[in-house]
Amino acid sequence: MQSYISRSPNGDHIERAIAALLLLVREQFGLEVVFLGEALEGRRYFRQISAASEPCVIEVGQSQPLEETLCQRILEGRAARLIIDVTSQRQALDLPPVYDGLGTHVGVPVYLASGRLYGFLCGFSFQRLEGISQRDIKRLEVAARTAARLIDEASQ
Repeated sequence: MQSYISRSPNGDHIERAIAALLLLVREQFGLEVVFLGEALEGRRYFRQISAASEPCVIEVGQSQPLEETLCQRILEGRAARLIIDVTSQRQALDLPPVYDGLGTHVGVPVYLASGRLYGFLCGFSFQRLEGISQRDIKRLEVAARTAARLIDEASQ
C-alpha cells in the first residue's frame, strides 16, 4: 500500500526532508533504526526507515497488526515512550516474540494538524542504550511534530 506522501506533487521533496529528519534522530540518539510508521486500517505500515546498516530487519511497506506493536502500547499508555531494555520487559508488555533481542526502543505518536493520528515515529537498537533520557523523548516529540507538518504539506 502506497503512502499518500509519495503520491503528492511535492512528495519527493517531502520524503527527502523526512529521510533527513529520521537520519538526524538516529544519529543523535545512537539508534540502529528509526522509522516513520503509518497507522491505517488496524495495521502499522513502515513508510520511511533510516538504518545504520543493510540489510535492515524491517522494510518500507511491511506491516503488522497494530495490536501486536509496541507503538500501539505506547499510544494506549501501556508502555513507556522510552524503554531501555525491551527484551527484559517483553512478557510484561505482552509483546510477540519478534521483540526478543531488542534493546532500547523509543517511540511517540505522530498527530496531524487535524488531530488525526497519522502513526508513529520510533527507533530502536539491539543494544541497551543507557544514555537516552526523557529529555531525548522531548526531542523526539519535536521531530514527530516536524514530520506531521511535512505530512500535512503533502496532503494539500
